Amino acid sequence: VLNAKGLDKAGMHPTMLDLLRWHGAEEVEHRSVAYDVMRYFDKRETRRIRTQIVVTPVLVWLWIRGTRFLMRNDPELAAQAPSRRRPHLSDFIAAGKRGTVPTSFELVKRMSTYFSKSYHPSKEGSTAQAVQYLASSPAAQAAAR
Repeated sequence: VLNAKGLDKAGMHPTMLDLLRWHGAEEVEHRSVAYDVMRYFDKRETRRIRTQIVVTPVLVWLWIRGTRFLMRNDPELAAQAPSRRRPHLSDFIAAGKRGTVPTSFELVKRMSTYFSKSYHPSKEGSTAQAVQYLASSPAAQAAAR
């Protein structure tokens, strides 16, 4: 989210773009917590891999469900035909080409790193970049005042 140049070109409302990037920066801040707790209580690689295999389809389902909810309740889409207020695979592919979401290839590539024995979430994202964004975020600056 912090590096997605397509979001800058998409014409998003500046406050919404800031909120999205702020959230991404906050995720970087605590990206290792659940993983480290899981590894503390269960160091078995088979459990880690099996859990990822089970959880990935659930996450995809939740992303689709969340997108459906947002599209169904988006006032800017209210005038659209019902079929246009539902997400379609072609919309996802087009958004990937625009750079507003990761492409299918990018998602598979990023998620496959989890299956490496040397995986740790601290290798995902840049803490320095996240802190720098939080320091310059209009929303974070307004909250600090």
